[in-house]
Amino acid sequence: MGRCRRLLVAWIILPFALGGPLSGATAGPASELIQGLNAKLIEVMKNAKSLGYAGRYQALAPVLADAYDFPEMTRVTTGRYWRDLTDAQRKQLTDAFQAYSTATAAARFDGYSGESFQVLGEEPAPAGSLRVNNQIVQSSGAPVRIDYLLRQKDGRFRIIDVFLKSSVSELAVRRAEFSDEFAKSGFDGLLAMLKAKVANLEKGGGTPSD
Repeated sequence: MGRCRRLLVAWIILPFALGGPLSGATAGPASELIQGLNAKLIEVMKNAKSLGYAGRYQALAPVLADAYDFPEMTRVTTGRYWRDLTDAQRKQLTDAFQAYSTATAAARFDGYSGESFQVLGEEPAPAGSLRVNNQIVQSSGAPVRIDYLLRQKDGRFRIIDVFLKSSVSELAVRRAEFSDEFAKSGFDGLLAMLKAKVANLEKGGGTPSD
């Protein structure tokens, strides 16, 4: 599998758009968040081998926690089951989902092959959210779109969804997966599934299997 394809598969969890010039829009707080996040991602990619999987995880964990609204994403991905959970269960699932997202990023961002990432602009989206349009430019020059949905929380923008090729919603994909697991195995089953995914990534030294 080519490197760009691997990154696209990886980033159905997490966004990446290096701070290139905006086109057709003035950079606002949402675009600045994406640019800052992805400057760190590129730094990790360029130092991936020396950091190793554990080092990449440690470097990315606080950055992703700051950029993403993981509680909201966990609420959406668990669907109707969320309302029946206790506060303690909600926190456990949110922590597990955040750990899985970070582990996936640490596993996938394992090198650098000359990719560049550009923020293309911003546009309003439903329910007071904002869509930041982006593209990945491969070393061959071929661009691939990845767009991000952000919403304000506590006075600042946070990422709540990512769209692969501008149309495939990460939240929709995860909601189907997580809701199915919850329906089959309940809260304990979903929590165990997320923890197992993280453990498999750790055991493989950052070699993802899904």
